[in-house]
Amino acid sequence: MKYTNRILSHDSLSPDIILNLLIKRQSELTKFLKSINSRLHNAPTGTLRIAKRGNAPQYYHRLGPKDIKGTYIKKKQLNLIKNLAQKEYDIRVRQEIQNELLAIENMISRYHPEYIEHLYDSLNEARKELVNPVYIPDNDLINMWNDIKYDSLDISSDTPDLFTDNGEQVRSKSELIIANKLKQHNIPYKYEYPLTLSSGVTVFPDFTCLNINSRKEFIWEHFGLIYLDKYRRNMYERLEELHQAGFNPWDNLLMSFDSEDGSIDMDFIERMVNLYLM
Repeated sequence: MKYTNRILSHDSLSPDIILNLLIKRQSELTKFLKSINSRLHNAPTGTLRIAKRGNAPQYYHRLGPKDIKGTYIKKKQLNLIKNLAQKEYDIRVRQEIQNELLAIENMISRYHPEYIEHLYDSLNEARKELVNPVYIPDNDLINMWNDIKYDSLDISSDTPDLFTDNGEQVRSKSELIIANKLKQHNIPYKYEYPLTLSSGVTVFPDFTCLNINSRKEFIWEHFGLIYLDKYRRNMYERLEELHQAGFNPWDNLLMSFDSEDGSIDMDFIERMVNLYLM
């Protein structure tokens, strides 16, 4: 089953990523072009001719267009052979890089995804209410996310008073750490947002998170008591249920775990946030 966004079901364009990729590609090509030009400046004159004698290649150094056969190069002159071969390859690569750089420059000069992205922002508030935008600005998207109300599970009175920086009460210190890390990185999230599975059962994942850049939703389950057999069995059952509902680990399902002493790996949590949610 393929999962689609539940909370933000509005069909809209994702933020542009092409421009940054083009600029990155342009930078890489420019770097290689500089390196190739330097290598060609120091390359030997002439070209390489390769002939076969039996199964073994023979190498000849041609010094000009009229030098059809060239001078035989002994195999002990391997550096000359390689440098001549590299030179001819570099000349061809340089031409292709120059062609691609020209195409990228033309593309960048004509490519303006911000025109679409800013169009909705340019409307007055009354007009905004009348249209369904193809692109929702980040701030509007976050406001839509925050405006969605829901009923989560009740927390019993004997639960420790653990309140996140967003003001909600959570059930464990590890959940508190995760919630505050999400808050620190301005990741929109909802704690124990209900999810109805294909079986009809409603579960309450620890966190439902939104990657603003990709507009993709993730659920994040934290498993604390995995050293207990019964807890692990329940965890496996939950993961299978989530899989049936379209949630797959490290795709749209994030997971973290307590160690046996109840601690949580802060570096791992930081990597998860940076890798999947930013």
